[in-house]
Amino acid sequence: MRVMLSSVVAVSLSLSGSSGCSPSVAVGAGEGEGEGEGEGEGEGEGEGEGEGELAAAEALFQQALALFNAVPPDYAGAQTFFDELVVAFPRSIRVDNASYLGGRCRYELGNYAAAITAFTTMRNSFPSSPFVDQAAYFSGRSRYALLDYVAAAADFDASVAEDPVGLFADNAAYYGGRARYNAGNLAGARTSLTAFEAAYPASSYLDNGRYYLGRAFYNDGLLAESLAPFSRVLLTADSGYADSALYFTGRAEYRLANFADAIAAFDTVEGSFPTSQYVDNALGWEARARLDNGDCSGARATFVTLQTGFAGSSEIARADTYLRTNGCP
Repeated sequence: MRVMLSSVVAVSLSLSGSSGCSPSVAVGAGEGEGEGEGEGEGEGEGEGEGEGELAAAEALFQQALALFNAVPPDYAGAQTFFDELVVAFPRSIRVDNASYLGGRCRYELGNYAAAITAFTTMRNSFPSSPFVDQAAYFSGRSRYALLDYVAAAADFDASVAEDPVGLFADNAAYYGGRARYNAGNLAGARTSLTAFEAAYPASSYLDNGRYYLGRAFYNDGLLAESLAPFSRVLLTADSGYADSALYFTGRAEYRLANFADAIAAFDTVEGSFPTSQYVDNALGWEARARLDNGDCSGARATFVTLQTGFAGSSEIARADTYLRTNGCP
């Protein structure tokens, strides 16, 4: 699921007795479009305090949380109070939650290196916390933002291993595959994204995962194998990857010498996604496919559409050279 980054809600239950407090529910944030909902919950690892310290820690936590959840959020202010709670009330039942959210503040502020340090400290200090999976996930996102894809993949794997049905489990499984794809580990990406698709069929990242699974096949020259994942992208209504999946379907079919199927895919990109970044590329490759399919006049007509519609495209010279070199002046 993908939950909006700015939406973190903590439900504070009533205080119970003088030696501790009831657990909080921290609803953490995901990213991307079309997010779902979920919760990470459970008691923290603190040992509790006396009644006065309990009230003080709770007040400080709620003060930090109010800033975190403000519209717009005040992550810098929240971070200060979360950090203060961790130092001042190390035995508080809130301490693991505050430690995690202090890392989240750093992540939200773009202080990724500091966020990684905070999440690592939290995971090491509170290995049984119900927020460990979320800390591992955002540690992975921080490493991903810093382009450290190998280490990011390890964090994402750790997040899923901690809680396969956790708030960010599907996000983590997807990004584990993406990190491997970005690192050039295409075989690893295929393994991770295949597992993601099977384990999280309701994820709002499903079309993303299917697209990059197709690309992990395509980029490795496994053209026929790329076609099924690309086709499954289209099962998600209004997928933001539909045009890309169709374009690379056309490219795969072209390289497999299935020229009619390639033309059909390129036509769909041009007709259904007129603002796609791939329209000029699709026209250039369609012109090639039509020529290779024995239709010089159709190839030249497609080329004219490219030439008139995309005057500055570098695809014009490439397509024209291909047509002329192959006997279609």
